[in-house]
Amino acid sequence: MDMFENLIKNYETDILVGIPSFNNAQTIEYVIEQVASGLEEHFPKMKSVIVVSDGKSTDGTREVAKNVSLPKNIDRIVTTYTGISGKGSAIRLILQIAEKLNCKALALVDADLKSITPEWMKLLIQPVLEGVQFVAPKYSRYKYDGTITNQVVYPFTLTLFGYKIRQPIGGDFGLSKDLIKLLINSPLWNTEFMPRFGIDITITFTALANKMNVGEAFLGVKVHDVKDPAAHLGPMFKQVVGALFDNTCLYENVWKNIMHVIEPKIFRGKIEETKPQPFNVNLKAMEENFMNGFYEKRKIFKSVLPDQIFALLNRCVKENRISVEDWAKISFHFLKSYKYCVPNIRNDILEAYKTCWLGRVATFIRETLDMPDDIAEEKINADALTFMKFKPYLLSILS
Repeated sequence: MDMFENLIKNYETDILVGIPSFNNAQTIEYVIEQVASGLEEHFPKMKSVIVVSDGKSTDGTREVAKNVSLPKNIDRIVTTYTGISGKGSAIRLILQIAEKLNCKALALVDADLKSITPEWMKLLIQPVLEGVQFVAPKYSRYKYDGTITNQVVYPFTLTLFGYKIRQPIGGDFGLSKDLIKLLINSPLWNTEFMPRFGIDITITFTALANKMNVGEAFLGVKVHDVKDPAAHLGPMFKQVVGALFDNTCLYENVWKNIMHVIEPKIFRGKIEETKPQPFNVNLKAMEENFMNGFYEKRKIFKSVLPDQIFALLNRCVKENRISVEDWAKISFHFLKSYKYCVPNIRNDILEAYKTCWLGRVATFIRETLDMPDDIAEEKINADALTFMKFKPYLLSILS
């Protein structure tokens, strides 16, 4: 019997909740307690297993997870995944366990959550038990939280697949058996980014590309370990956007014919809309990184962008502003460059695109400094629809 079979031999389950972790000793106890409470309250007659898939934490995360008190009808597996270090590898093991145990529904939640409640389990799992194949999260977030999502992932998801899924890389998902199987067999495991932070966008795009029944669960405010775009999001940006581009290339024959907009069904429970906590972002650092990055990477920009787009970007740098219309054109040309380049310069392309993203985020911040969150949210949605209007342009440059 191999290690995997030995790991799961004594378990059977209807519901599986997977928690990928890495050095989350400060928060994982609370997450597991809320998950267990939700499973006990909403699914008392079903067998449940909580799986913590850990990336060799050095802060005692696994020990904390093993010692959380659980109700009798809930089992746990705390294990260390193998392979490339990253969130995707952690989730790959969770998917394999879920398939082997033949669970009816899988929920994935992040280990750094400070706002998870028992209600999350009902909202992520119940729709799957009733036939929904993929449930994405929908949160109340501070206007400057989720900058990769707001300026890249959400506009691309809407443009490609026509679905207004607001948090395509939220990480807190509900998955059906069908989606679990598709993900286990995905050809993108052999890419650089899916085993890392590219997993969340791959889950969402796999569901959309396979025309699954999808919905959103309103989970209220998301409180987690926030990161300043200028200081902390570099590696994550490259992994998320690299995976987004990989998925976009893989599913081109699906999305190129989609021109409609679909509002997914939203599942709501007792969670009320509350105001998220604001936090500081370093606008000056973003602007400096945008301008300095453009001049430092000028050769890369010149080599991967056509002359008219390079000139457009040059103007954006001089004006210290990237409009959403310019942003759409710039983004689509980076996608094209990524698709057709030799693989060894893809990292340079993503680095250059990250520089432009910082300029776009800085523009959005300046435009919304005095806006309340709800009005800024309306702008994010309006900008995404403007981005989508350039889909014919995208199709023309890829053909």
